[in-house]
Amino acid sequence: MCFFVVDCGKWGSDSIRAAPTCNSEVPNQPPYIDFKNYMLMKKIFFLFISLMFLQSCDDGDIIITTFNFEDAELKTCGVGGNYVFYKVNPAARESLSLKLAVTDSLYRLEGVREFVLNGTTNFVNYRTYDGELGSDYFCSSVPPTTPRVTVDYFASAGIVEFTTMFSYDDNDGVPEDREFNGDTDGDGLPDFYDVDDDGDNVPTALELDILNADGDNNPFTNPLDTDQDGIPDYLDPDDDGDGILTRNEDKDGNLDPRNDVTDPSVGADYLNPNVAVDYGINAYRQHTYKINKSVKIVLKNVVLTNGEDEIIQETLNMGTLNNVESIQKTITPEF
Repeated sequence: MCFFVVDCGKWGSDSIRAAPTCNSEVPNQPPYIDFKNYMLMKKIFFLFISLMFLQSCDDGDIIITTFNFEDAELKTCGVGGNYVFYKVNPAARESLSLKLAVTDSLYRLEGVREFVLNGTTNFVNYRTYDGELGSDYFCSSVPPTTPRVTVDYFASAGIVEFTTMFSYDDNDGVPEDREFNGDTDGDGLPDFYDVDDDGDNVPTALELDILNADGDNNPFTNPLDTDQDGIPDYLDPDDDGDGILTRNEDKDGNLDPRNDVTDPSVGADYLNPNVAVDYGINAYRQHTYKINKSVKIVLKNVVLTNGEDEIIQETLNMGTLNNVESIQKTITPEF
């Protein structure tokens, strides 16, 4: 093998003297090398080394830490056995979708459940397309032929953390954040979904400012307080303060004290302190409330593959889907 020892100080600017050093005998007269050609060869050499370096670093793994789905809305379709959750970024023509072949209701129980991605029944896809996605792309019973998928990554391993959250609505006119954090009447229903908070068989919604006396169109800001004891009627079991529980001032026993009137000029007996007859009502009326269910989906330790390429995500928040399911519950509390 030979190499050149270059001396740039003794020759002109257009050429340099190179002294070859080899195992063979060194010539008496050193050759001349054109400087411009030397620099060109030097550039080519470094380009070659760079390409070799890039090739040695290309092991087929692409590690991406974020997707551009932050502003995309999480949506869903499908039923038990074929749940699909998806997000679409129309600007980048990309989608992220999750399929869960869970046969029971995903939303039946409140709390956190985990599902394993297995590549067959449960899996994740990240895709890009050559056109815009239609609104029914993920929910159509017949797979769409357009737009065409240009890149398709598939995840057959990882964990889906599925959190189901319940919110209760008793539609009683009291904001949930202003409800008493407890069970005022002890009927087994917390106030935030008890339509009759004080258990007097007069619905809470009818014991607020139903006549809009303060003119603010908000019945909660000025609730009724018939006996002026500082306890609003919707939390007061004896609204008129006559010593007889409102529930018991129900002459006909139909669990509605509002239609029992001795003196029409005053109103119902439960609001008339001059009428105090105890009919001993030992039952609550029927209650109806709604449960709104929302879900949050987080993917963990997901590896999406496309041939030799990989997208690795330790944690990927797919987002929250509000009011994915609403159910109405009817119950009669035990006395």
